[in-house]
Amino acid sequence: MSGRDPIIRRWLRDETISPKEQAKLDLALNRMRTLDFQLISSTLLAGPLRGRSKLYKLRIRCQNRELRPLLCRGPITPPEDFTLLLGAIETGGKLRPADAEARAAVHREELIANPGWRSLL
Repeated sequence: MSGRDPIIRRWLRDETISPKEQAKLDLALNRMRTLDFQLISSTLLAGPLRGRSKLYKLRIRCQNRELRPLLCRGPITPPEDFTLLLGAIETGGKLRPADAEARAAVHREELIANPGWRSLL
């Protein structure tokens, strides 16, 4: 990752996320902004992920695949905020990219070291 690399925008483009799928993602993100964490944690989020206590997966059901963007609470702003770290897709119970959780953990650490990059994800 670099400070000029728009990871989530590139993921939306590269994975050909349809307008309908993107609308579902936008709706989920809006819910996260407005609802209490306890409400969203049981319905919209999976996590904290095993072995990665700071990471969560957003759960968005689509027709032929599941969108699973990885995110964390904070890490720079208050814990009520969330930061998208990496886009991922789940099909047949397998996450793609296969190393998505490890890459998201690295992105989180890079964000902590470079807080100005946050808006570029």
